[in-house]
Amino acid sequence: MHSVHVPIQDVPVSRDGARPRVPQPALSLLAFMMAVGPFGDTEYTPALPSIAHALHADYDMVQFTMTSYLIGSSVSQLIYGPLSDRFGRRPLMLYGSLILIAGSVLCMLSFSVGPLIAGRLLQGIGACAGGVIADAAVRDAFSADRRQRVYAKINAAFAVAPAIGPVAGTYVERTPIGWHGNFAVLTLLAVALLWLVWRYLPETNLRLNRRALQPKRFWRNYRQVLVKREFVFNAILSGCCIGIVYTALIGAPDLVINVLKRGSIGIIIVAISILIAFVIGAGSCAWLTRRIRHEWIIVAGLALLILASAALLVVALWAGEKGTLAMFLAPIGVAFIGVGLVVPVTTAHAMAPFRQIAGAASSMLGFVRMGVAALATLAMSLLRMGSVIDIPIVFLVLTALAVGLFVGYVTLYGRRDLAGPRHDVARSAA
Repeated sequence: MHSVHVPIQDVPVSRDGARPRVPQPALSLLAFMMAVGPFGDTEYTPALPSIAHALHADYDMVQFTMTSYLIGSSVSQLIYGPLSDRFGRRPLMLYGSLILIAGSVLCMLSFSVGPLIAGRLLQGIGACAGGVIADAAVRDAFSADRRQRVYAKINAAFAVAPAIGPVAGTYVERTPIGWHGNFAVLTLLAVALLWLVWRYLPETNLRLNRRALQPKRFWRNYRQVLVKREFVFNAILSGCCIGIVYTALIGAPDLVINVLKRGSIGIIIVAISILIAFVIGAGSCAWLTRRIRHEWIIVAGLALLILASAALLVVALWAGEKGTLAMFLAPIGVAFIGVGLVVPVTTAHAMAPFRQIAGAASSMLGFVRMGVAALATLAMSLLRMGSVIDIPIVFLVLTALAVGLFVGYVTLYGRRDLAGPRHDVARSAA
């Protein structure tokens, strides 16, 4: 794992005519930065029923530990971006890793639901640094014609990690230390992240913005981001997809274990199926982005989400608690293929207009994404309509919001802001 130095075409030329050489981080490190937090989001989800029993807490309160994580993640992202614009990407990633370690230790030592919620909040504050810094570093270090492919790869880690988490968590829960072991594993991963960042992450922000934290500049930067209608559109659209991911991952344990009575093996089956589905979606996105206009990739992803949400509701209403795992799993898998198509495209388009304030743009993108996901998980905790129907309802609401936003945007502004360039194979390979 090492970094190389490459000239970036859209970095301004210096006075002597030479282009600055921006250090290019290893994609494996960026992917790991992206993945540790989402892995920790869901690694403990198979143990949610056990945690509720052990802590003598309502299941809804235990589900709220995910909401508290997402709240911490969404709000703190607004700070990480400007801080990284001012002080650099690397120092902020180191501080985020330390906060993640502290939150994981608090969760590991919790013996009541209150400290667990607090620990998850702290975890969210620390873990979100990985996504913010990785997105901004890509904007710093990679040329415009490579960014979407890079985003596709590292966002694959962002969404694949939550699917791997429950598989690992199922086995960890069976160890003698039980559900506490899930947070012990995350503590070790956070320590590894701290070391890898310290050892291998180069500083990609070569033009520190010394005025980024000035109150007027701070709010002006975010105002510059939010007045870009293409950013708002892509951020909310991406947030709806991320909300679907978290809705499925926190709802699945209760559905599989308490309703369908499939036990921990059912959780493993769900997690592996979701993982395969997202890999198919993200891989298809990476292939299609070189061949067709980007708005058609979004259309394909939204079409799959409509199909999946409707099918899931039909299964829930028709089969109910008598349904099989496969009946619920098939539409959820289709939904994750759709998510894998939409998220990389919307991420690249949301970040594209920004260079000087890439950190602020990345922060706002993360805030919107995690904010929508937090509202989705909160809705799951508050619905209480029955485990079978909760997931389909939230899926439908998020999908309807995404489709309505897309149709409204195209109606008002046309397809110009959505359409990326048609990359042929030769140009992409170059």
